[in-house]
Amino acid sequence: MQINYNMIKIKKFLTVVFSLAFCLKVAGQEPGINRGKQNNGPGSQPVPLDNVECLFDSAFQVKTAVILSQAAAQRNSVPLSLVRIANNKLAVMAQDKNGKLQPFYMRGIETGFWDTRTDTTNYDTVFEAYRKMNADAAMFMIHWSDIEPADGKFNFSFTDSIVATAKKYGVKIVWVLFMHEHSHDMKCLPPPENLWMYNLDTRDSVNYAIQWIKDKNGAIIKDIPTQRQKFSEIVPCYANPIVYNRIIGMLGQLGAHYKNSESVIGVQIGNEEGISYMGSDADLNPYTISSFERWKKLTGDTSWTRFKLAIVKLWWSRFTTAYHLQEPYKLTMFNPIGGGPEKGDSGIIARSGTNVTTFRDSKIDVIATMFYGTDATRIWKNLDAIYKVDNTYSYPTQLPVLMSTEIGIGRLNTLPYTQEFMINFLERGSQGFAVFEYGHMASLEGMINANGDVFQKFMAMVKANEDIIWPGLPGSGDNISLSAKTGGAKISCLHKGNEGTLGILHFPEAIDEKILETQVEVPIEITVQKTGVYVTEIYKDGILTASRKDNMTATKGSLVTVHLSNKATAFIKVTKLGIK
Repeated sequence: MQINYNMIKIKKFLTVVFSLAFCLKVAGQEPGINRGKQNNGPGSQPVPLDNVECLFDSAFQVKTAVILSQAAAQRNSVPLSLVRIANNKLAVMAQDKNGKLQPFYMRGIETGFWDTRTDTTNYDTVFEAYRKMNADAAMFMIHWSDIEPADGKFNFSFTDSIVATAKKYGVKIVWVLFMHEHSHDMKCLPPPENLWMYNLDTRDSVNYAIQWIKDKNGAIIKDIPTQRQKFSEIVPCYANPIVYNRIIGMLGQLGAHYKNSESVIGVQIGNEEGISYMGSDADLNPYTISSFERWKKLTGDTSWTRFKLAIVKLWWSRFTTAYHLQEPYKLTMFNPIGGGPEKGDSGIIARSGTNVTTFRDSKIDVIATMFYGTDATRIWKNLDAIYKVDNTYSYPTQLPVLMSTEIGIGRLNTLPYTQEFMINFLERGSQGFAVFEYGHMASLEGMINANGDVFQKFMAMVKANEDIIWPGLPGSGDNISLSAKTGGAKISCLHKGNEGTLGILHFPEAIDEKILETQVEVPIEITVQKTGVYVTEIYKDGILTASRKDNMTATKGSLVTVHLSNKATAFIKVTKLGIK
């Protein structure tokens, strides 16, 4: 149901935002209200460059997602929340149809502009295919203009229809909110020169509402038509107070609109955004340069690259706060350019102003890293260097949590790599993950292909073992441990205290296409520290293939043998039933 915000609600919203020094009053204009033509189009009055001062307010307090106890979340009737459970892990819970909070682990598929955004798409068919593939969440791509088609005039009819349809099939939504535009690829949108958010500050044939990019010849491109000739994307100038304030207002409206929805998990703020990675340099807009000058005075540093890393963190800390002012509990996410910064690509880091510390330092709730190609294996070394201390991952127990939005499948990753990346998220105690994208796994008619079949089977095993995965911490714990007795085989474990351990059997060295597929017989040694009755279950190819009950003696345990391909995986769950 679409919400029509009256002036009282808007004024209340603005009062809260003003109180946190967002500097939302720019040239006499207030965000979230139809502003007429004063700052829109040729001849508009420029905003003083010193208006960027507000971004550097040392008193500013960033708001992250509120973390509740399970009891508090239930008592407060929170539709969806990050809760701290008994073993200190952070985990997502969402209300069921009866209003009771239940564990939720994201088994996601991304979709939107590149596959399902057509005039004839039947989303009942699409989300029915999600259900068949054992997906419970859609990373759904939308553009800023989808929810604010005109300046200050919000319309959630499209996004509401997506939520309503997905809900029928048990699918929750994370909005992948594009604030920039792929001018050649987003066929369902008007061209960027016709969208109001990219034309908020134009004068003298120059567009101050977009990032200015330097081309290979050293020329700074200052207008949309020329940029469209040379580059594929138009990125807003976040440093321009007119643009910045509209984003702040829009994120607040998005948070408020879905505040009571148990179907919306949160929002990925931007998609591969920050400073533009295109051209030989960006953003050279005067407002960004003015921010650079102010930053230099505050820090004594003169590095353009370090400034870009700092300013993106400042922008996104304000963006996540704007969302959380209206929606305290749901999650904000961020994904740098194609996983390049996390891989350590110095060129992309220098151009985009993002790296592995951006998630942490901008106070984004979720690390939404992208995994494409064989070199994506380098991501873990750099991420873990920041989010792992004394051999213990911080992902399960403190913000930012781990919940990837894009693991390539199909032509974007071979299936062994897709499988290995999904296992990497499981073994680190993540809150879930999503693959990119629906169109690589199923058709608009709902026909599931070979990629979708592999995903379905893997997710069936995840779903069957969420009793360990959802509360599970990395490692085997104090009681039940599993080890593989075959070279090249690895057992990655999650444990639920003394009650159970899930071992994921895989072959990291065999994911390369140069390694031939072979059938392997792997002995798995199960050792327990507490004598008692234990159940061992083995899952392969999406189904439970074996189950047995054993009396195990402390320090001795049991042995099981698993037969499978070195390109496949098996889940081995051992749970304790009682004490002998």
